[in-house]
Amino acid sequence: KQWYQRRVRGKIQMWYRLEPAGSHGVWGLDDYQFLPFIFGSAQFLGNPIISPEQFVHPEIVAKYCEDYMFLECIKFINEVKTGPFAEHSNQLWSISGVATWTKVNGGLIKMYKAEVLAKHPVIQHFVFGSLLSFNPR
Repeated sequence: KQWYQRRVRGKIQMWYRLEPAGSHGVWGLDDYQFLPFIFGSAQFLGNPIISPEQFVHPEIVAKYCEDYMFLECIKFINEVKTGPFAEHSNQLWSISGVATWTKVNGGLIKMYKAEVLAKHPVIQHFVFGSLLSFNPR
């Protein structure tokens, strides 16, 4: 987890100033990735320490970002974007109002299906095989 976050996000994206293709801007989840938020929210399932409303607080992010992928993603966003969090990351800000991590995780999975897997320009580049099969209807 940390190797990916530091190498891919910290080095490659920032060094080359890579811009995402097809970004939804402020209305997207994050300009660069989606899956780390799904995996990261799954880490919080059954976690009594941090509730969804707390991930927007910088002190929570600073304290727990090394332990939780979701918070490391938030830390990265805070490092590369300026201004109020609610303005530059509106979708994530809205997620902080969800009552439980179970609902956050389920909602992110539904959003991933609709915004990524259901989009032909994205899914046409997937390599399908026996582990990830594709049966067109």
